[in-house]
Amino acid sequence: MAAAFTANALVSSAYAAPSGEPQAWITLPGHEVAVLHHAGDELYAKRVLDIYERRAPTIATSMGLSTLSPVRAMIASSDEEFAELTHHGVPDWGVGCALTNEGLVVLKSPRIVDYPLQMETVVEHELAHIAAGRVLRGITVPQWFHEGIAQAVAGEWRLSESGGLARAAASGNLPDLSELARGFPASREGASLAYAMSFQAVRLLMERSGARTPGQLVAAISASGDFDAAVFGLTGWRPEQFDEEYRRFVSRRFNLGTIIADDRLLFAGLTLVFIAVVVVRLARSRRRLREWEEEERTGRPAAPRDAAPRDSRWS
Repeated sequence: MAAAFTANALVSSAYAAPSGEPQAWITLPGHEVAVLHHAGDELYAKRVLDIYERRAPTIATSMGLSTLSPVRAMIASSDEEFAELTHHGVPDWGVGCALTNEGLVVLKSPRIVDYPLQMETVVEHELAHIAAGRVLRGITVPQWFHEGIAQAVAGEWRLSESGGLARAAASGNLPDLSELARGFPASREGASLAYAMSFQAVRLLMERSGARTPGQLVAAISASGDFDAAVFGLTGWRPEQFDEEYRRFVSRRFNLGTIIADDRLLFAGLTLVFIAVVVVRLARSRRRLREWEEEERTGRPAAPRDAAPRDSRWS
């Protein structure tokens, strides 16, 4: 999952590795972007460049921009380097960071990520932050809005996230959106819920305002010059009212049926069914084996286990 933070970038021509030996940056230039990486990440750098050149024009256009240029992408080859480049502002689970004021995207190398990395989604997410940040320059918006917009642009919503949102709503553990205004929880589980909430909050804003795309919503916020004033103008809801409407929105859309439909629970249910079928078949096989052993011992067919007891008068 990607994380986005606005900060001033600290970029140098070399990085001092923990051993004290500097690692030189290798620059892969593109038409509108430069991808900086270290030896060993050449293939990843080419992949990032390809994603940028394919997706950046569409993302820029969707936000009403002619281009995202200038943009730089830096691929960190260690957790320490990633932390340094992002000013230690990203939790351990973060794999990407957009420093929108500098037009800089910092990414972790797949070599230091302990799970399959969806490169295209991560890069698109961070480019969406760059684009939204340029349109919203000078306007303070909640973190949940930034993250919801980036997810909407990158198409990151998954059914599995619905289950977590439904469970939080049903148990009364759904945080207020105001708690996600300045940052997200440090834990992976808490952040996952925060991202799901952010996406749905942006979805509610789009539905209520009539915005057909995330870019239209961002443009409306930018035109107002103030986030709360823009939300009130688009929805008629003040901040506290928006939070109440959001809770109702989540409760209507994510309920017990959503929890049941959660693909993780569905997979677990199918697994249990498979195990039950195997157990039943094993039991039947053992029963049949015992019947064969009885036939061999007595020389006559064994009576079916489900047959009615025979009356001794007719034996």
